Amino acid sequence: MKAIFSLALLLWLPLVSCQQPQGPASVDAKTFSQKLSNTSDKVILDVRTPDEYASGYIGDAINIDFYNPSFKEQVAKLDKHKTYFVYCEAGGRSKSAMTILKEEGFPNIVELNGGISEWKATNLPVTHPGQ
Repeated sequence: MKAIFSLALLLWLPLVSCQQPQGPASVDAKTFSQKLSNTSDKVILDVRTPDEYASGYIGDAINIDFYNPSFKEQVAKLDKHKTYFVYCEAGGRSKSAMTILKEEGFPNIVELNGGISEWKATNLPVTHPGQ
């Protein structure tokens, strides 16, 4: 009986360990772009200041300024069932924003490691207001 249990456990463990973990992830610009393309129910969240946002942003990003005292209240109103793609200028604010989103119960977050600076350095497209 122990042998059967051990064999079942050995067959089951690789299946469990190969599953893709759900939840927050920090990724490079190319991976961020790929995940954006492959995710249908998504929100791109730019946590830079309005002036930074006005200088160019990713796709159809919405802007919620991380430095705004009501940041936590603003993100708490968002739909938790969507996947959130979060970025800032260089990655510091977006990592902090990701922590807040996790605390608020958002299960699906992808953070752009290196921010829009890394995005631009990888020659990925930036949208400018009025485009």
